[in-house]
Amino acid sequence: PAARQGRGGDGRYAGPAGTRAWRRYVPSAHAPGRALPLLVLLHGCTQDAADIARGTRMDEAAEAGGFLVLYPEQPPAANPRKCWNWFDPAHQGRGGEPALLHALIGDVARQWGSAPGRVHVAGISAGAAMAALYAGAYPGTGAALSSVAGIPWQGATTVGAALQVMQRGAGAALPGAAALLAALGDAARPFPVLVVHGAQDNVVAPVNGEETARQFAAWHDALRARGGAAALGAAPAVETEEGGRTRSDAVWRDAQGAPGVRL
Repeated sequence: PAARQGRGGDGRYAGPAGTRAWRRYVPSAHAPGRALPLLVLLHGCTQDAADIARGTRMDEAAEAGGFLVLYPEQPPAANPRKCWNWFDPAHQGRGGEPALLHALIGDVARQWGSAPGRVHVAGISAGAAMAALYAGAYPGTGAALSSVAGIPWQGATTVGAALQVMQRGAGAALPGAAALLAALGDAARPFPVLVVHGAQDNVVAPVNGEETARQFAAWHDALRARGGAAALGAAPAVETEEGGRTRSDAVWRDAQGAPGVRL
């Protein structure tokens, strides 16, 4: 990654939906009148904005790639472990934390003049679960969703269920494409989804990554069927080895070869 040459900084959003601190990185490529893509990166439990920036080195990647990064921060007052409350129905639709994030992202995007339609939402663990909920609540905002060690959309609705899902996945209780399509409503439009999960994750079972990918692939297909388009094609997973580790890569593509979902 390129050495950092841009500008970091901290700020705070306050509005009708609530208040949250945030951290940012503005690359040296940013200039007045030049709109850049914006990556919103949500941290996991017990983390804060500085932790995830340091752990992912996303500031350096943003400098090299010429994009803006926003790290919203969940305070202990909202959750003692600083988790995003993805398991609470109050935060699973167009209210609660998704509404707060939507207002925060919109405020920061206006300040920076980020490129319209090029807001990419990503998260790790609890942050990934909230990123999926945000994408479902405000599909017109995000250009793409990335879920790392996350949970499917509305994968659990209680703390007890959340712990079970983390260990075993949602199984038969996994909300289907129809529920996701109904939640997105008229604003529904396809956006690419990247799901990354470690095969030896003993905190969030890898089955959750598989369920997230299948859930969004089914949603893509339902949305495409509404418009009379063919379903995505699921190619067999391809395994590669690098640095002594094996990676399995499965992609659902449209008829033109463009990826809709990648696991």
